[in-house]
Amino acid sequence: MSAQMTNGKVAPQSSGATSMPPKDDPVAEARAAAEETGAAAKDRAESLGETAKAEAGRLAREAKAAAETRTERAKLDATARIDETAGNIRDAGRQFGADSYQAQAADYLADNLMHAADRIRAQDLDSIAHDASDFARRNPAVVLGGAALLGFAAARLLKASSRGGPA
Repeated sequence: MSAQMTNGKVAPQSSGATSMPPKDDPVAEARAAAEETGAAAKDRAESLGETAKAEAGRLAREAKAAAETRTERAKLDATARIDETAGNIRDAGRQFGADSYQAQAADYLADNLMHAADRIRAQDLDSIAHDASDFARRNPAVVLGGAALLGFAAARLLKASSRGGPA
């Protein structure tokens, strides 16, 4: 910055690089206003982007927590049903006598169901899905056979329900 002498006093004078355009240059004024508006818009856009990113992260965490809660509830419901089914199978086997072959087979099946329920309780959903996928890859015939049996059973149930009688 240089100084200029006016009436015996020193007045500061700029070096020509000023952010304010001269008052009589409307193009320069418009350019300065546009630059200022652009900078403000850029700052606001960055701020909104950061806010949106933070909000998206929060929503993703909430959705994950809700999904985990629903999954855990479904897992508990499923294992309770497996336990109930195992008990029903054990009771059905005892109808043939406590030492009968049918009771022993029912106990074996019920024990395996209880073991499966315990494994389901102990694992998270990702582990269960991974184990099921591995089993399906190792035993495709068993999986296809099981799917076919389920399909036949569902068809019989639907047929029986449409007639209103037993399958």
